[in-house]
Amino acid sequence: MMLLPRLQKLALIFLCAIIAACQSSNPRPDISHHRVKDANFSQYQTFSLTEEPEVVFFSEASSDHYRKSFDKSIIETMEAKGYQYQRSGGDLYINYRAEVDNELDSFNNAVPITPNRMGYYQSWSSWYSGPLTQETEGGNTRIRYTGAINIDVVDWSEKRAVWQGVYRKKLVEKNAQEAEAMISKAVNDVLQSLPKR
Repeated sequence: MMLLPRLQKLALIFLCAIIAACQSSNPRPDISHHRVKDANFSQYQTFSLTEEPEVVFFSEASSDHYRKSFDKSIIETMEAKGYQYQRSGGDLYINYRAEVDNELDSFNNAVPITPNRMGYYQSWSSWYSGPLTQETEGGNTRIRYTGAINIDVVDWSEKRAVWQGVYRKKLVEKNAQEAEAMISKAVNDVLQSLPKR
């Protein structure tokens, strides 16, 4: 009789461990917003996009492909909130900056030869399945990719920012293949707190 409650507890612990592992494989974004308190968003009807956003991937200006994905996602999200897009002269002016960069971590974790290892400087990488680990002689170099999006919404007649959103996320390897879907979701997430018209 006592065995069943113990098995249920073990199953619950195992399920929690699986959920935690799944969540850590695709980290959640860090999203923050700032809104000017006296801004009356019901007065705004139209918006325009910056003509020259800063879209940087690995310290180099990116192609128009990513810029078009950002433009499309911003337009779709703003129109879903009731604002109308104009090529220029909108009530709101939207400027954005997107950046993907990498961080390198190098460390020496050489261990002596043992019967189950080959070579004197075999690293611990066989025990670690973290993001994009590359072995080097006598140690490892880990490359972590991070993405950030800053969106500024400016009241064009007053020339002042009335809302800002920032999105930061550690990227996992599969995300590079799903760039357009990621861009759309990130833009939607960051603009979620922008008031509807």
